[in-house]
Amino acid sequence: MPPKKPVVKAGAKPKPKGATGASSGAKKPAAGAPAKATAAPAATAKEKPEEPKEIPEVKIVLKQLIDVLMNDTGDKIKESGKWPLVIDESDRVSTFLRYQDTNYLNAKNPGDMEPERIRMAIIGAIRFGKPVVLDMMDTHMFHAAADKFDVVQKGLLESVMTKDILVDQKYTSLVKDTDPDEYTDQSSAFRHGMVDGFRFILITSMASPSPELMQRMYVIRVQ
Repeated sequence: MPPKKPVVKAGAKPKPKGATGASSGAKKPAAGAPAKATAAPAATAKEKPEEPKEIPEVKIVLKQLIDVLMNDTGDKIKESGKWPLVIDESDRVSTFLRYQDTNYLNAKNPGDMEPERIRMAIIGAIRFGKPVVLDMMDTHMFHAAADKFDVVQKGLLESVMTKDILVDQKYTSLVKDTDPDEYTDQSSAFRHGMVDGFRFILITSMASPSPELMQRMYVIRVQ
């Protein structure tokens, strides 16, 4: 009896010799061939940080103080639209202004920072057309002084700094009915010519006050 032939299922194709499964068709890199390098992203140049802007200063010697600060010769301070900040590490300016016709306030002196003392210093200087001097001595006292001014009226020191207190006679809000007639008498109090003489002067013996404060003021450095 002849041997039986193997039965081939319908639709099935015999695999060719040497086939090992489905072929992907992708070519494999030859052994030892270097891998293709991917392009590196373009390096971006680092931006240089902006250098802080130099704050302009007027450098003077003590004997020039009256002309530059008190008389404002050439109207430099007036034209700047700012109040002066005087930097004097020797404290000579502090001593000098204390004995001039000014309303002097020492930010480190508790008595000078009493609300009534501050109030009268402001309205007195506006009424009689003279400077208010706030001496911060050798410390960063501006914000502490602002808190003391706030006790008199919220935002008072800022109002002085921006000169807003001089607009529309806002300074009259500081006047009390119990104040002397020179402040309450409408016919004689706060004459326009006298009000124009009001100035605010900040003094410090620190070599480097805060840049934020210096930017807001006309800086005079006494050498």
